[in-house]
Amino acid sequence: MAQITIDEKACVRCGKCVDVCAIAHVFELSNDSSVPVRPEACWNCGQCVAGCPTDAIDHETFPLEDCPIIEKAERPTQDALVAGFRMRRSQRVFQESPIDREVIRDLVSLGRWAPTASNSQSVDWLAFDDPSRIDELSQGTVDEMSRFVRLAHNPLIRFVMPLIIGRSGTRQLRHASGLIERLQSARNRGDDPIFYRAPVVLIGHCPTRNRFGRDDAVFAAYNMMLVAESFGLATCQIGFFQIVVEKSGRLLKRLGLPNGRSPQIALVVGHPRHTFRRGVPRRSPNLTWNNR
Repeated sequence: MAQITIDEKACVRCGKCVDVCAIAHVFELSNDSSVPVRPEACWNCGQCVAGCPTDAIDHETFPLEDCPIIEKAERPTQDALVAGFRMRRSQRVFQESPIDREVIRDLVSLGRWAPTASNSQSVDWLAFDDPSRIDELSQGTVDEMSRFVRLAHNPLIRFVMPLIIGRSGTRQLRHASGLIERLQSARNRGDDPIFYRAPVVLIGHCPTRNRFGRDDAVFAAYNMMLVAESFGLATCQIGFFQIVVEKSGRLLKRLGLPNGRSPQIALVVGHPRHTFRRGVPRRSPNLTWNNR
């Protein structure tokens, strides 16, 4: 249980801590000050400490020396944010130069500011920067895709496949022979059609029991992808690997994740071989208001 106390002399009874604690309802207002009446319900999200205008809340998880004031001048403008969004591009062509591990640590650390369901903060990362290890995972991904396609066409077990990977997945596999041939041909040429010879591969993983693990990992990954631009790095999400590793115990075992953890997203990171002069348009999404 979090230890939370209120400095009654500093508290101005504004009620902000009561309002922002909208789920746990830790605080109530008394005649003199706010009171933490349900500290055992605290999620340790920090909303109360972040919002208190007079620093009247002493929360053991969030000492004030670890909670810097956010100056208005530090807030990015809308134009700056939009420019950052448009600047980011998924890239698959990288320089051969390695990336310092400290840079990757910084990148992963900055991903933690993304939201997580129920404030679980359970996203961790597995990193690979050994070219031979990355190549092993790439070949393993193509091999497993090839195996799935063969199974989908095997008359002895084709009727069981929908139970293993679903009907949609089975249909896709039965029409994926051409794709597998192209991937295997690329491997035979010495190319890497999965991780694109990127110097670093990152796998975001969460507790298997976390129902929102995929969402949490994707949010963190996108934060990292945006920040990577400011580091002069390029990124790309690798969907093929994620699809295969979810269905392949063999490939999952190669990752060496701790028991009880599941991969949720895969990224490649590298120094881009090319830069881009222009942002390009994207489809404007439809927005439908439905108040019926």
